[in-house]
This record gives sequence, structure tokens and C-alpha cells, in this order.
Amino acid sequence: MESKEEIVKHILTFLAITSAISSGIFFWMFSGAKDNVAAVFLMMWTPGISAILTSIIFKDKIGGYGWKPRGVRFLVYGYLFPLIVSIVGYGIVWLSGYAEFSPAAVTNYRWARMLGFDLPAPFVIGLLSKMSLGFLVTMVFVLGEEIGWSGFLTPKLLKLSSVPVTSLIVGGYWALWHYPAIIGGLYGTGTPLWVALPGFTLVIGAESLVRTVLISKSQSVWIGTVLHASGNVILMGMFWEMTVHNGYAGYLVSETGVFLGLVYMIIAVLFWHLQRKKSNA
Repeated sequence: MESKEEIVKHILTFLAITSAISSGIFFWMFSGAKDNVAAVFLMMWTPGISAILTSIIFKDKIGGYGWKPRGVRFLVYGYLFPLIVSIVGYGIVWLSGYAEFSPAAVTNYRWARMLGFDLPAPFVIGLLSKMSLGFLVTMVFVLGEEIGWSGFLTPKLLKLSSVPVTSLIVGGYWALWHYPAIIGGLYGTGTPLWVALPGFTLVIGAESLVRTVLISKSQSVWIGTVLHASGNVILMGMFWEMTVHNGYAGYLVSETGVFLGLVYMIIAVLFWHLQRKKSNA
């Protein structure tokens, strides 16, 4: 049984290693490797590598990261949650006229062509192709992050604090970890930083709350991986690609959209309260 002091030491070591490796990769990317797939892949696997190194240092069990996909319903929640948030958030903005909807990107997805369809493909085929093939490819990238966030950091913090506090700490560091890329123009939708940073933090913070709730129920790294991949593919990718990028669209929706972040946070808090009531019932 780990003591509180040991857990804190493990967490601080993990954060220090993650920050150190990430700083080196950011230097590499800012020096000309912006679009280098190897650099992006290594960056996304940095939290996982850091978690494994921390476990080796302290002789912790890597097998305790939650490798079994426990709770099918939680995996379904993880996949569908970004879709629900996107339908509500983007839907309100489209219907209000503050941003326009366009199916062009979806009907021309390379994923549909990989399934044997000619482009432009039917809209539904385009959607399903990215939500399946695109999702599976993205899983390979985000698994590296989630070994760190879902397999190591979140379970460690849950031993010390509540779901909301844990989600704030993980979400806060997760957002800060992206800030250099956003500030340096490597990541994001090109909105001003005074909008991009708060908007991104809201989106990430809400996703962190949902992930923490699901991990507290399932103790599985795959829950966070599915949620993260679905968020990248559907909420930050597909629905943004269905939005005409003019006016204040980027201010409201996308991975840095303040309105979408608020919608996500409201739905995430409601989900947490619902799950807490079920646990107390």
C-alpha cells in the first residue's frame, strides 16, 4: 500500500519527466519539425513514456495501469460523449447563424476513399468513415497520452483527492502542456490567444472531468483513450471541418471555442452529478 508521501513523489517525478521531455521536443518542433509526424507522435507519447519511466524508477507496477477494458458501457460513454457535446454545441451555433454548416469536407474525406468509395462520397459514408477508420488511427497516437493521464496520473490522484479536484489538476496540467504549441502557432485554429487559451482550457477541463468520472468507475486506461480519440476525431475534427471557418466561428466552436467549452463543461458537470447520484442510490 502506497503512502501519501510516496504517491506525491511519484506524481511530481512524472510531471517533471513529462515537462523535461516535452521541452526538448518543443525545441525540436520550433526549430523546423512543426509538421514532422515523428515529432508529433513522440510528443503525444511523452506522458506514457514518462509514466513508464516513473514506474521503473520507483519499482511501481506498470501492469496496474488498467489494461483491461472494464465496463463496456463506459467505453460507449467515452465514444459518444464528444458526439453529444458536438451536436449540442455546434448545432446551436449553426442554427443561430453565428457560423455556417458545410458538408463539403466530410464528403471528400480520404477515409471514405480508403473504404472503396469515390469522392465526393455520400455524406453519411463520409461521417462513418472518419468515425471508424479515423478513430482507430487516432487511438494509436492518443494511447501514448492516456497511458500517462488515465493509466498513471488520474488513478494516483484519485487516491489522494476527490473526482473534481483530480480532474482540475489533470486538466490544468494537460492544458498547460499544450500551451507552448498554441502560443507558438503549432496547434489550434488561429484565433487570438486571449480566446484560444481560455477556450481550449474549458474544452480540456470538461473532458478531464468526464474522463476522471469514467476512470473512477472503471479503472481502465482504455476509457480515457476512447474518450480522447473520439474528442479529437469528432469534436475537434469532424464537426469543426463541417463548419465554415469565417467570422467568429473559431471563437465559438472548435478545440479553442469558448462557447463549445462552456457547453462541454455544463454537460460534463451534469454527467458527474448523475453518476454520483447513481453511486449513492
